[in-house]
Amino acid sequence: MKHRFSWPVLLLAAIVLVSSLYGCRENSVINAAIAPNDSTLGIYSTELSCITHTYYDDTGVSGLFISGYSVYTGAGSIDDDFFGTMNGATYFQVIPDQPTNAVFDNTTIDSAALILPYSGFTYGDTTDQNATQTYQAFFMGEQLAANTLYYSYENKNVETGNPLSDPYTVNVYHLEDSVKVKDKNYAPALRIPLNLPVLLSKLTPALQAAQANPDNPYAEFKNVLRGLVVKVADGASPSHAYPFFQLDGKTPYTTAGIVVYYHANGSTSDTAVQHYYFNGESCGYFNKVSRSYATAPINALLTSTDANDSLIGIQNQPGPCIDVVIPGLRSLPSGVINKATLQLSLLPQHDNKYGALTRIYPKVVSNGTYPSGTSAGGVYEVADRYPLTSTSPLKMLNGQLNEITRDGNKVYAFTIGLPREIMRCRAENNDTLHLRLNGTQDLVGAFRAVLAGGNHPNPLYKARLIVVYSTLN
Repeated sequence: MKHRFSWPVLLLAAIVLVSSLYGCRENSVINAAIAPNDSTLGIYSTELSCITHTYYDDTGVSGLFISGYSVYTGAGSIDDDFFGTMNGATYFQVIPDQPTNAVFDNTTIDSAALILPYSGFTYGDTTDQNATQTYQAFFMGEQLAANTLYYSYENKNVETGNPLSDPYTVNVYHLEDSVKVKDKNYAPALRIPLNLPVLLSKLTPALQAAQANPDNPYAEFKNVLRGLVVKVADGASPSHAYPFFQLDGKTPYTTAGIVVYYHANGSTSDTAVQHYYFNGESCGYFNKVSRSYATAPINALLTSTDANDSLIGIQNQPGPCIDVVIPGLRSLPSGVINKATLQLSLLPQHDNKYGALTRIYPKVVSNGTYPSGTSAGGVYEVADRYPLTSTSPLKMLNGQLNEITRDGNKVYAFTIGLPREIMRCRAENNDTLHLRLNGTQDLVGAFRAVLAGGNHPNPLYKARLIVVYSTLN
């Protein structure tokens, strides 16, 4: 899998971008020169076992424009041998370059195409030169709202009875190639030819409405042409490569939208262009993502009734997340907690072309008395995340995949620093810490990991909490 680059889409993702430059390693609290169990210095270490399960969370945020950050969206169908099938569709609105139908007076419209600029990133197997996706474009049957938060599970009406395009198959491997139109090369993009009569059935009255209301032309335009949908064509087979696209840009081939080609009647000059484009300040959008796990191995983890699972799975939201219970906190010796690290190890036999998440995030689940003043079952920020207005706490939380040493062996594990949360537990005389762990929401649906749970038979990988503490001798 090629990771060309990754971008923040949401505020949370923006924090990830900043903090990832400062991701801490195992020696970030206590230098490696100070060895645990050095009784002369009064520094010791112990570990607590974990009870782990996998659960499903469909609340991935996939539509929220943040000025200054580019908008990325995935589209296609991908089949993962462990995590099943994922389908992604992109929904977005457009506004006109010129909000008037007069631009087409005394002209002939030649053709039109829907443009989705390629982001430069494909999730999955990017070595397969024959990987394809088959897309189809439609009009939305209801509006979106600009500057509004949307989730990946949202359902919006799609006018499937009158498709805006025929099914269109694209070679995913070659999406990074430039697009040639009339012997001129443009930036890499998915370019879907559109059905002109269907397009004009919405575009013409939308432009007429905009022209008739010059004080608010864009709103009037969107009242008629409510939005566009690009999704997998019915009956298309899943691929092993799932591309991401960029909605916002500066030119017709770097911005998502519709390009209409036309010429003046009687003219022999080159075809002119009108652009109907996505603008984050004026247009709503979201990335709908659905999963199918029924016949996939991950389903056994999602439906497990074991007291403590040996395997756990996680995907970038929406998808499987991890539930961790750490009992026995009151058994920790008295002293200062210097370091407390939850370690969740990546199982090498499951590390394949789909790639592990870049980071996972913890939250604490209330038992009704802890954290104090919270409601049972509520999910709250861990103490180590505060203050929320700063990215500095993320350096301690880490949550990234790090290489660690266990029993002289190199292991890749997500390491999550929780010293303040453990200290809070001890201060409130709480014996059991309940955590929920989620993936990021920057590239919605991409990346996954199969990890060793609290009941994994190999102690090299088994989930555990490592606590380093000091006492006065």
